[in-house]
Amino acid sequence: MTCNRVVSLALATSLALAASLPLAPLPWPAAAQTIAAATAQNTPEETAQRFFDALSRLRWERVSAELHTAALDEFHLISRQLVESLRGDSILIQLYDASHEEWAGWSSREVFERSMAGLTQYARGLMESQVMTDFRVLGTVPEGDTIRHVVYRETTDHMGTIIEAAPTTTLVMEDGVWRVRENAELAVLRVALRGIPIGRR
Repeated sequence: MTCNRVVSLALATSLALAASLPLAPLPWPAAAQTIAAATAQNTPEETAQRFFDALSRLRWERVSAELHTAALDEFHLISRQLVESLRGDSILIQLYDASHEEWAGWSSREVFERSMAGLTQYARGLMESQVMTDFRVLGTVPEGDTIRHVVYRETTDHMGTIIEAAPTTTLVMEDGVWRVRENAELAVLRVALRGIPIGRR
């Protein structure tokens, strides 16, 4: 048997074996689809709408998931001021149901979520207005590469009276992800947390 004949037989055997094996799907198209889907879900408009949908349902963990670190830090600072004030003990007991040591171990995200959960009990009118408000994203105004101002329409049915407004919410890129940095709703929640009626005389 010649050398060429041996090579031909080996090649034919290899091809026959390859043809008999099941083909595994290539991983990169699936990975590309996953990345594309994640990118589509992380547009400023999608991020803002997820934030408002969670807010209207008082789902604070979902709200915090869309917030920029700086926004969470602002609530953490307010909480710290309350805890370290003269009414700190009352705040810890009535708002957080925790000791100072437990509070000190919470992250800014945990402080926000627990603050909002407690605030829900003390500002029911405010929270009910969030539930009764419909939020719809209208469009986006870019500012550089890392800031987007998303225009949204909020419609509230207040005892049969329809109230509409079209404010903006500012999103800032953080670690490659769009996060909500500021809007009117966050400003109202900060004011409500500062003025929570616990330990006041």
